[in-house]
Amino acid sequence: MRPPLGQHFLQDYKVAKTILAAAELKPTDTALEIGPGKGVLTETLAGRVRRLVAIELDLSLAEKLKHRLAAKPSLEIVRLDFLKADFAALFPPADQPVKVLGNLPYAITSPIFEKLLGWPGWETGVFLIQREVAERIASGPGSRAYGILTLAVQLFASVETILQVPPGAFAPPPNVFSSVIRLRRKKTSVLPPEMTDDFFNLVHGAFAHRRKTIANSLAFFSGIKRAPIEAWLSRHKISSTARAETIALEDYAKLAVAWSIFRREMNLT
Repeated sequence: MRPPLGQHFLQDYKVAKTILAAAELKPTDTALEIGPGKGVLTETLAGRVRRLVAIELDLSLAEKLKHRLAAKPSLEIVRLDFLKADFAALFPPADQPVKVLGNLPYAITSPIFEKLLGWPGWETGVFLIQREVAERIASGPGSRAYGILTLAVQLFASVETILQVPPGAFAPPPNVFSSVIRLRRKKTSVLPPEMTDDFFNLVHGAFAHRRKTIANSLAFFSGIKRAPIEAWLSRHKISSTARAETIALEDYAKLAVAWSIFRREMNLT
């Protein structure tokens, strides 16, 4: 029978060992585990760090873990929807930076990354995710996999693929392969934090109509006529016939400020 929340529980201890090793844990670390499930990572993880917060939505699983791991003083199991978590309340400055681990539900991998990555309190993340999503996250310009998720993750973190994981590592097994990836939070941002919303407005506009040129896609998305957008792109050394997937993260970051100004100017005319 499939679990009620559609979970695929990791059962391969070799994969769990690889995830824990990739997190490069120290006894002084604070860790966050997203969706501990049946605890294949949790028990060992709790013994390797000073403090572990494990956030689990499923009430039954949370209660079973609390009972089984009651003797682990470093472990705090929080029954909560991760997407509603208050990081500032869970992790005071003395507990930061935080290392984050998790076997992420396929259906909400992107919202989890959106929630986590902009928070400055995390340092390293090791995640087990669907292989197709891992390929999108790790891709570069010119790849078919390159897109909004790629840019959303790489804006904040460097990405490494650690391990490919077959369906049989899970119970019940999913219909797809998975990957272990490691994210390291970038020490220096390519974008001023106050420009993040403008960056994502530009990126969403560029990829809104992926089969079209970037000029056409931005025109459809913004409601601005194509001709001024072509002129604007030309001023910033971007071909109007380029496609969104050919433009590098650094170029999107440079364009974000100019896009904000350009949109304001066009709305005033």
